[in-house]
Amino acid sequence: MKVGGDLRITAATMWLPETRYPAARAVAAGTITAEQAAGAACVEVPVAAAVPAWLMGSQAARQCLGQPGVDPGELDFVAYAGMTPREEEPWSPAHRLARVLGASRAVAIGLAQMSNGGAAGIGWATALMLADDSIRYALSTTAGNFCALPYDRWQTAPATVFGDGATAVLLGRGEGPLVIRSVGSAGRPLLEETFPAFHPFRPLPEPGSGPREDALGFAANLKGNREVIREAVGIALADAGLGGEDAAGDRIALVATNRLGAQVTEQTVLRALPRALRGRCRAFGAGTGHLGAGDLPANLADILAGDLLGAGECALLIGTGAGVTAGAVVVERR
Repeated sequence: MKVGGDLRITAATMWLPETRYPAARAVAAGTITAEQAAGAACVEVPVAAAVPAWLMGSQAARQCLGQPGVDPGELDFVAYAGMTPREEEPWSPAHRLARVLGASRAVAIGLAQMSNGGAAGIGWATALMLADDSIRYALSTTAGNFCALPYDRWQTAPATVFGDGATAVLLGRGEGPLVIRSVGSAGRPLLEETFPAFHPFRPLPEPGSGPREDALGFAANLKGNREVIREAVGIALADAGLGGEDAAGDRIALVATNRLGAQVTEQTVLRALPRALRGRCRAFGAGTGHLGAGDLPANLADILAGDLLGAGECALLIGTGAGVTAGAVVVERR
């Protein structure tokens, strides 16, 4: 999707609970080995306990709107992508979040696209703003609370370790540090039967039925995952005018992807990228783990907080979700 009209990321924030569950404690308890901990993308993960996911999302949203001083009543659209092992208590978390936030006239929608939910929310908001120039502000939020998992969250290390937290991304017109150049998305729903290999929110299979370190089935679905990522990235780069190897290499200063283990990232994402970009992937999330639907927006927040792009430089942000869906966003620093 080519993006014009000076649509921008006005602000991006991440909200995390204070409690942490370090890898060292999981190793000491015999939950995982030191080798598995070393291969994970994080050294600790935030734990929300009884804080509802949607409430964390509202906290991230307040922080996000507070940065540019936008009143919640100015929001035209609110997207919420939540991930929880059990159904959330409000009958519609998206509407509860919008109400508590004070987004009194916003159209609120809930998105269910697993770990690609954050990318999907930004994509939906962008498409809506392109189609209707009366929309001034759109907000994409994510949240996840994985405390109800029927297994220890470190047991799926090193591929995935769930962390609790929330994100919010505010899109506006002509206001903000990052211009949205393009959004690409692709799907392979025929892989739904094999990836993930089991229901991720039900008890883990016994070790004898498959390698515990790949309980979710990344290794068995490498080809399909690479294909869908390659397609989404190709669309985003082409629509940003960076389709050639040289063009991408000249303008893309940073690549960020899901907060998963290094081996999974290497096998599924890096090998799907143009060669010129494979050395530009930056790992985020040492203190968060995998934030469910929130990895891509969390990466946006970290890029802005760390001032990691110079004027005119671009970043390629990639999200993937079981099912399988992939999203890619190209942004440029102004």
